[in-house]
Amino acid sequence: MLPGFSAKRKGEEIELTLSDGVSEERLRMPALELAEALARLEAPGYPTMDPEELEDEPDDAPNYTTATVELSEPEGLLTLRKVRVPGPDLLELTTPAGSVYEFEWRRALDYLEPLLPR
Repeated sequence: MLPGFSAKRKGEEIELTLSDGVSEERLRMPALELAEALARLEAPGYPTMDPEELEDEPDDAPNYTTATVELSEPEGLLTLRKVRVPGPDLLELTTPAGSVYEFEWRRALDYLEPLLPR
């Protein structure tokens, strides 16, 4: 488990619990849709840059990939971003409420993979 991030598989769905230490959000979505969204974030052809190149680029340079998942509960979209930065890449999650959570990409993926359909 990662601090501020936990997940449970419930049948065909997965429930993410995200916390900033003060408040907590529970998001339920089809596990297959989450797996597909995470795969799209790493798909070849998406505009990404090497972390070393980011240091010399303007702030508006494309340094992330984005995918969305339609939630079962609450209604709305969860936006996922793989953010490429110097150091470990980040998984950024934006909830329908507008909250933004960031986790180390590889650690989050390693945590979620056993819960996702293959």
